[in-house]
Amino acid sequence: MVSEDITLDSRVHARIIGARGKGIRKIMDEFKVDLKFPQSGAADPNMVTVTGRPELVDEAIDHLLNLEEEYMGDVVENESKQAFMKPRGGAAPFAEDHKGTSKGFVVRDAPWAASEKAPDMSSSEEFPSFGAPVAPKASPWGPKRF
Repeated sequence: MVSEDITLDSRVHARIIGARGKGIRKIMDEFKVDLKFPQSGAADPNMVTVTGRPELVDEAIDHLLNLEEEYMGDVVENESKQAFMKPRGGAAPFAEDHKGTSKGFVVRDAPWAASEKAPDMSSSEEFPSFGAPVAPKASPWGPKRF
């Protein structure tokens, strides 16, 4: 049994491992090796350990390096797309300067502005009735069905 450490970019680890570990299990079964990926707080997040028979370890390492090369193309492409989609620093100065300071809209010279009290929407004094409610107008096409 041989154990070799290789450097695989940590950005491709998730793709190599696959959904529910399907990808890593496939590689481990195909090459009869054991793969150990670093934990999230490891000193070197790119270090992967491959353990098994010497000839199988070499084949597995070649396969992993090929996968890394293939996946890195996708990672770089996705990162460039993300960078392109992000707003630039000077693109929206208004949004940057006034972020979080908005108080909504303000009605100037409103009757309630003097008292600093918003009107009571349910009050008949502040909102008097203008007469009897008006029945909805009948449509020439018949009553509306809801």
